[in-house]
Amino acid sequence: MEAAKIITNLQILAVLLLYVSPTTSSRRFHTLMPGAFTPHDYTRFADVERQCQSVLSSAAELSIDADRASVLMLQLSFRNGDWSQDAGQAPLMPFHGSRADTPAASAPAQLEAVSLASFMLTHMDTVQRRGARTALNISGFLSFTITRGYCCPSSMEPPVSPEFELQRGHAKLHVAFEGVYTETASPGNHGGERVLCMVGNAVLPVRGSNSTDPWDWAKTKNGTGDGGSSFPPPVKADGNILLMLRYPKAPTLTTRAVFGEMTSTSAKSDSAYFDAVRLVSRLNSFSGYQFLPEDEELARCGKHRSICDDDDGVAGNGCAGRVYRGAHFCDILDQFTPYDHEVLDVVPDWRCNSTDEFCSRLGPFETAATGRAFTRSAIAVQDFRCEPTGDAAAARVLAVFRAVPPSEHQLTASKRSGLSGATLSAEGVWRASTGRLCMVGCLGLGKEASCNYRVSLHVATTLSITRRGIIVGEITSTNASHSAPLTFQQIMSPNQPWNRLGASEESVRMVYRYTKVEQAGELLRRREPSGFRDSFIARSLLSYPVLARDADHMMSLSNLGQDLRFCLQCGQKLQFMPDWTEYLVQNFCLQILSTGPLLGSYSPPSQGWSSDTPVTKIERDHGADKHQMVNVSAYFTASCGRMSSWAAVSLEGVYNPVNGRMYLIGCRYVEAPWRVGDLEDGMDCSIEVTVEYPPKTTRWLVSPAAKVYVASTRDAGDPLYFNRTELRSTPINYRDQLDVLMEHTVEKLLCIAMLSAAIAATVCQLRHVKAHADVAPYVSLAMLGVQALGYSLTLVTDAKMLPAWPNHNHRIYRGYLHWDMDCSVKALTLAALLLKARLAQKVRRARARARAQSPLEPGRVPSDAAVLLYTLGVHLCGLFFFLAVHWVGTYGSSSNPELDGEPLHLPPSHMRTRGAVVERYVGVVKEWFLLPQVIGNAVWRVNCRPLRKRYYAGVTAVWVLPHVYGYLRPPAAVHVYQQLKNDVVDFYAKGCDVVVPVVGVVLALAVYFQQRWNYKIVAWATMTEQKKLQHIH
Repeated sequence: MEAAKIITNLQILAVLLLYVSPTTSSRRFHTLMPGAFTPHDYTRFADVERQCQSVLSSAAELSIDADRASVLMLQLSFRNGDWSQDAGQAPLMPFHGSRADTPAASAPAQLEAVSLASFMLTHMDTVQRRGARTALNISGFLSFTITRGYCCPSSMEPPVSPEFELQRGHAKLHVAFEGVYTETASPGNHGGERVLCMVGNAVLPVRGSNSTDPWDWAKTKNGTGDGGSSFPPPVKADGNILLMLRYPKAPTLTTRAVFGEMTSTSAKSDSAYFDAVRLVSRLNSFSGYQFLPEDEELARCGKHRSICDDDDGVAGNGCAGRVYRGAHFCDILDQFTPYDHEVLDVVPDWRCNSTDEFCSRLGPFETAATGRAFTRSAIAVQDFRCEPTGDAAAARVLAVFRAVPPSEHQLTASKRSGLSGATLSAEGVWRASTGRLCMVGCLGLGKEASCNYRVSLHVATTLSITRRGIIVGEITSTNASHSAPLTFQQIMSPNQPWNRLGASEESVRMVYRYTKVEQAGELLRRREPSGFRDSFIARSLLSYPVLARDADHMMSLSNLGQDLRFCLQCGQKLQFMPDWTEYLVQNFCLQILSTGPLLGSYSPPSQGWSSDTPVTKIERDHGADKHQMVNVSAYFTASCGRMSSWAAVSLEGVYNPVNGRMYLIGCRYVEAPWRVGDLEDGMDCSIEVTVEYPPKTTRWLVSPAAKVYVASTRDAGDPLYFNRTELRSTPINYRDQLDVLMEHTVEKLLCIAMLSAAIAATVCQLRHVKAHADVAPYVSLAMLGVQALGYSLTLVTDAKMLPAWPNHNHRIYRGYLHWDMDCSVKALTLAALLLKARLAQKVRRARARARAQSPLEPGRVPSDAAVLLYTLGVHLCGLFFFLAVHWVGTYGSSSNPELDGEPLHLPPSHMRTRGAVVERYVGVVKEWFLLPQVIGNAVWRVNCRPLRKRYYAGVTAVWVLPHVYGYLRPPAAVHVYQQLKNDVVDFYAKGCDVVVPVVGVVLALAVYFQQRWNYKIVAWATMTEQKKLQHIH
C-alpha cells in the first residue's frame, strides 16, 4: 500500500513537471529550436481574417505535412533584404550616424546608411483537420535595420518580443507577426505564388512635433550634438500593422525575388501611422532553382567573345596565359571562394577610349560613376551554386553579382540579399573544352527586358605582375552602347596549396611568369651597399632566411615564403597609396605570392596521392644551392574596417639570402587609367622597393623589425611621383625561431639580472649595517618601504617589474622557457622583499637601542615622519604634473579620432588612461628610491655613511640598465595609427626616458656627496656657532 502511494505521488509530480517546465523554459526552447512543432497560440485570428480576405478568397488547396512545413519555414525566411519608403510625412524609424551631419574636410568619406530587412518564420500550424485546407496559421518576426557599419551576425535568432533599439550608427526595429500561409495556382505566373498575409504588433518610435525633422530627439539620444544622453527612446505600442509577402513557387532567373509590403491600418492622423514600406529580397539558398534549358543558354551566349580570347596572338584583357580545363571546376571555385559572400576586385578598363562618364561606370550596375570608382569598388558574389551535370566535363552555375561602391561597407554589402539595379542575377554553363563559364545575366529584379548581359569567367593557371587574378571574369552588354565591359578578379591567396586543389586534391600546374627580374637585378646592382652588413665578419656572424638544404625543395620554398612575409607599421601617411586611404588603412602587410617556381604555398601529399605530378619535374629542374638568388613575387595588402583586404601594390623581384635583402619592382592601379599614359596594362610600374630583413641571430641586440624603402622612378613633376618612403615592420618571428630572445624574453632576463644585482647589493648593505651598528639608525625606512612596496605590487597585483618597458600588441610565443623565467622573477622578487624586510628590521632595532641609551634626548634618534611627508609632497607634485600632461594630450584636441564612424583608442603603452599614467609613475617612484634617503640625510644632518657605496650605486645602476639597453638597441616596433599620434604624449614619453634615469643618477651622486662631506659641513657649522658664543662672552 505504501509503495502504491509513493508510485502515485511520483506520477503526479512527473505530470506537474511536464506542465511547469514549458512555462519556465519555453522562451529558451523557442529561441533555439523554432519550428512547426513549437506550441503557439494565435490570438488575432479575427484581425487576420478581416485584413486578409482577398488573399484567402483566391487561395488554392494545400497538402502540407509537418516535414514539408519545416522545409517551407526555411525557404520562406530571408536575411538582409532591402526595404524602402517614399519620401512622405510619416517615416518608420529614425537613424543618425556616428559623426556630425557635416564632417570635416580632412575626415574620411562617410559611409552611406543602408536599410536592411530580415524575416524569420517561427511557427507553422500543420495540425490535421477535417476537410480541405487552403491556409495555414503562421507566425514570425520581421526586423528592420539601418546601419553604416558592419551589422550582420552569422546566425539569426528571433527576438523575445517586439522592441526598438537606437544606438550610435545603428537602429533596429523588431515587429512580431501572425497570419496565414496560402498558395495561388496561376499558370501564367510560372506555377503560381506563395503568399503570406500577416498582422503585426510593434513598439514604434514616436515622431516629434517638428514636421521637417520628426526625429530631432534622436540626435540628442544618439549623442551627435554635445555628447548625448542615455535616456530610452519614446515609443508607442501599435497593433495596426499589415504585412504581405509574395514568393515565386518555381524560381528561375527572372522569377527569384521575394516582394513584400508593410502598411499601417491606422488613420493618417494617428501618431503610430507610417507610410508604406516596400520589401524585396532574393530567395535564400534553401529554395530550389530551375535552370534554363542548356540549348537556350548556349544560344544566348552564342559566339560571345571571352575575356581570355587572344587577339592576334596577344593575351586578352584579363589572362596572362593558360586557363584551367580540368574536370573539377566546381571544386576549384569552392576552394577559392570558400564563403557564400565573396568580394572580388574590380579591374579598371584602361583601354576605354570614350568619355569619362562612360569609362568610369561600373559596367551595367546603377551606381554613381566617379573617376575613383575602380580603385575602391568591388563585386560581391552571392548565392553561388555550382552543380556538375551528367557530363563530367561540364557544370551548371548560378550566382548573383552585386556592385559594392566606395561609399558602402564591403562586409555589409556582401551580406545583403536585396535585388536592385546594383545586382546582376546570372546562370550559365561551364565547359572543360573551352575552359570558360558563359552566363546570361539579368539586371535588377530579373525582368526579361533586363537580361541583356553576358558574364564570362575563367580559372587562370598562369599569373604575372599585372595579372594576379586566379579567377578572372568580365561582364559585357549585348548592347555595347549601354556600358563598357567590367572586368573583375579574385586575387590568388599566398596560402593556397597549388598542388592540391579542390576536394578531389587534383594537382594543377600553376605557373608564375617573372617579367621584372632583370629590372630588379639592375636595382640590386645600384642599391647594393658596402657597409658592415655586407662585410665578411657580418656574413660570418649573421644569418638570414635561406632555403633548407636537405628538405624537399617545394617544402623549402614554401617555408621561405612564410619567413619573408610580415606586417608594417602605419605610423605615417603612405605616399604611394591613394589619398582616400590615409584615414582608412589599419593593416598593411607584405605577402609573398611565389618563391622560385612555387606559386602559393605547398602542402605535402596525402596518402594515396600520385607521385607522378608536376612537383617532381620542378624539383629536378630547379634544385639549387641554398645561398643563390631566389625569384620572388609579392604584394602589399591593405585592409580597413569598411573594406576587406585588397592588393595595393603588386611586387616582383629577387631575394638575396646572403645579406637578407630583397629588391622588388612594384606595379599599382591608378585612378582613371584611361587618362594616364606610360602605363603597363593599366598599371603604374615605376616603383622600386628594397626590403632589409633582420638577422636570425643576435636578435637580443638587433631589432627584429624589417626595414622597407619604397621609391618612385618618375620625375618629381609627374602626377604619379611620390617621395621616398621608409617603413618598419612589426617584430618578425621566423618560423624556426620560437625560442629566440624576443622582447618578452629580454624583459624577463633583465628583470632576473636586476633582481639578482639588487639582492647582492642588499646583502652587502646588511653586512655593512652589521659591521657598523652605529650607522644603522640613519638608514631611511621610507626608502626601504618604497622598494618593498614595488616588490609587493609585482607579487600581489602581477604588475610589471619594468613599467617603462614597451607593451606590444602582437602575440608572443610562450613556452616552458618563458614559464620558467616568470617563476624565477617571482622567486627573486620574493627574496628581495624578504631581504628588504630584514634590513628594515635591523634599522628599527638599532633605533630602539639608540632611544634606550638616550631616553632624555629622543630627538637625537632619526625619525622618518618628516622624511615621509617631504617625499609624499615631492611625488604628489610629480604625479599632478604627469596627469596634467596626460590631460593636455588626451583632451586638448577638439574631438576624439574616429575610423569608419567608430572611436579609436590608443594602446595602454601610450598612456591614454589615468590608470596607465599612475602605473608608469609608480615605476618612477621605484627608480627614485633614494629620494627619501637624500631628504633624511639633509634633515638629520648625517655625518656618517649609513649606506654602503655598493648598495646605492649598485641598485641605481640596476634601474639605469633597462634605459641603457633601450638606448643602444633600435626602437621597438609598435603599431600606431597616424591619426592617433599625439605630440604632447610622445614628448612626455621621450622626456620620461631621459629625465627619470638622469634624476636617479643625480640622487645617487647626492647620497655620495652627503656621506662624504656632510660631516665636514656639520663640523664647520658647529665650529662657527662656538666661535659666535665665545665672541659674545
